[in-house]
Amino acid sequence: MNKTSIIFIFCTIMLLLAACSTAEQQTQIDTTEATGTIAEVGESSVLIKNFKEKNEKDNPPINIRFKIEYKYYDEAGNKIKLTDLHENDNVKVILTKEFEILETSPAQIDPEYVQKIILLDN
Repeated sequence: MNKTSIIFIFCTIMLLLAACSTAEQQTQIDTTEATGTIAEVGESSVLIKNFKEKNEKDNPPINIRFKIEYKYYDEAGNKIKLTDLHENDNVKVILTKEFEILETSPAQIDPEYVQKIILLDN
């Protein structure tokens, strides 16, 4: 191999590595946490009472329905089913920072903003 071929291969590898690391950084999502207690488990949704954002002191707790059949985990990070959740279970909800609360009754958060709903050990 001549010197030009080696330089070309080296530059190509460095360019690929830089592209991969940039793509990885862009996929990180800013999140926020909230907690609450399950009031009701439906066939494809869960109603959480006393929903409260972790760092929000001014907003009172509210009831929120999540129409999500997946995205449920235990504290160890294992995926669980909606049927593993029960009334009065405490949960932590990981949301994207840009989440919006829909003004319905009860209030709702679109599933696109929900990263995980974690069943907490009581």
